[in-house]
Amino acid sequence: MSNREKPDQLTARNHAADDRLARDASVNERPADDQSASIDSSEPLPKPKRGRGRPRGQRNPRRLDAWAQEIYTAPPGERGDTGVDAKVVVSTRMRKPKVHLTAPTTVPWVDLPRYMGKWYEIARLPYFTQRHCVKDVYAEYLLGEDGMMYVTNRCTRKDGVIGQANGLARVVDQTSNSRFEISFRTLYGVHVLWDDYWVVGLGDDYDYALVGQPTRRRGWVLSRTPHPPEQAIKNWLDEFADKGFPAKEFIRTLQET
Repeated sequence: MSNREKPDQLTARNHAADDRLARDASVNERPADDQSASIDSSEPLPKPKRGRGRPRGQRNPRRLDAWAQEIYTAPPGERGDTGVDAKVVVSTRMRKPKVHLTAPTTVPWVDLPRYMGKWYEIARLPYFTQRHCVKDVYAEYLLGEDGMMYVTNRCTRKDGVIGQANGLARVVDQTSNSRFEISFRTLYGVHVLWDDYWVVGLGDDYDYALVGQPTRRRGWVLSRTPHPPEQAIKNWLDEFADKGFPAKEFIRTLQET
């Protein structure tokens, strides 16, 4: 049999093609009003919403809250692990100290061996990562042979668990040893997110220390004893005020030890 189409089949195909051409011509001849009614190009398309409707720059409060709880975790032995920390790798490249034109002045000299040891928190400016600490806040500093300071912060959290944060501090102003950088976060064994730690006040006998940041948004009153005299606390807060810190915004730390 031949593969050629029969005459009646060719006629049907030609009629179908003519019908399609007629429909296309009718669409092109549609009045302008009908075309504008179907598609309005002047109306802007709706913008897609950002992830979960949160504006740019606004942080997720749940993620921040989880980060704060991760900083003050339970100490070794209460987490079910061995308590053996992995080897800490620290970058040896020291960055230049930041320049703050209106920053508070620091003490002229800090004797690092004398500064080491246990410090009790007496008062502080509200700080997000310490929002779960309700009492018995203290820090212990240990000077390593490499010149780094190993920091251990502990506190009693709202749920009654003893929280612990392990950090590392380094001196960035070796002419006075009064400006540190401290980090409590690691990424693949390397400490990251270094914060300023400035000693703006220090007792002659190293019985108290006033620690803050150049922005004056964070500040801590530290003492060698958990229950210093009230007059001494007032004097320390006044010293903070003289440095430009908002002394009235400090909150007292409950010490039951």
